[in-house]
Amino acid sequence: MPDKNTTHLAGEFLVAGELSRRGYPVSITFGNAKSVDIYASAKNKEIKIDAKAGRGKTNFPIKESSVDENLHYIFVYLQSKTRISKNEAPEYFIVTGKEIKSIITSWRTRQGVRYSDLNIRDDKNGWVYKNRWNKLPPPSD
Repeated sequence: MPDKNTTHLAGEFLVAGELSRRGYPVSITFGNAKSVDIYASAKNKEIKIDAKAGRGKTNFPIKESSVDENLHYIFVYLQSKTRISKNEAPEYFIVTGKEIKSIITSWRTRQGVRYSDLNIRDDKNGWVYKNRWNKLPPPSD
C-alpha cells in the first residue's frame, strides 16, 4: 500500500484535475505545513481548498480546531486496490467550511470525518456531499 504522502498527493492532483476539467484555473501549493492545498479562481473570487484523501472507507483525520470556515474541504476516496483494478473512479465529497464542524467526530485521541458520514443522501437534494461541486462558486467565464 502506498504511503500517506503519496495518498495525499494523489488526492490533491485528482481534485486539481477535476476542478480544471470543470473550468477552474487552479494552483497547487506544496509543503507539509500548509492549510491550503489548492487555489481555484471563480467569478470575482478565489476559492481555497483543503484536499483530504484516503484509500479505505474509514476516517479522514481533521481536527476541529484547524477548521477554517473560509475553506472548502474536498475529500477523495481513492478506492481500494481491488476496486482500482476494476477501473472504479475515485469518489469526491465537497464540504463547506461552515458545514464541516457538524460532521467531525472524535474517537480515542483523534478527530476526523467518517466516510459513512460523507456518503449520505437526503430526501430533498439527493447526495449531501458526494459530487456536490455546485457548492463551489462557478468558474470564471
